[in-house]
Amino acid sequence: MSDNRDVGARSSQDWKKSAHHGAGTWLAERFTGLALLVLTVWACWAACKIAGTGFDGARAFVAQPLNAALITLTVVIAIWHSYMGLRVVVEDYIDKSEGRGFYLFLVFLFSLVLLAACIGGVYLVYQGGHVQ
Repeated sequence: MSDNRDVGARSSQDWKKSAHHGAGTWLAERFTGLALLVLTVWACWAACKIAGTGFDGARAFVAQPLNAALITLTVVIAIWHSYMGLRVVVEDYIDKSEGRGFYLFLVFLFSLVLLAACIGGVYLVYQGGHVQ
């Protein structure tokens, strides 16, 4: 029987090396998803609170340390969560011979640039639009 479904026909390289391999990533995806659920409720409340206040009202909202910290936390967790999801997509659907490592590097670089831009933007608004 040389059917691909035959367990004996598969090599040891087809199997995971450990039963716990990937468990940390799986848990991180679940924890970031749960954190985003809570932070999204806060973000909706914040959006309702600053709606209609204009740019000055939004800047005053972000100038409060707790709000700036929660915005930054939301951005960091959202980008981390999306990075993990995009990484899984690349690992599952792009073959090594098709440049999987290059695409994983692009996903990492994109996430890093996006993170830096978002945190920098929150910092600039928190400082009042100018760096001292």
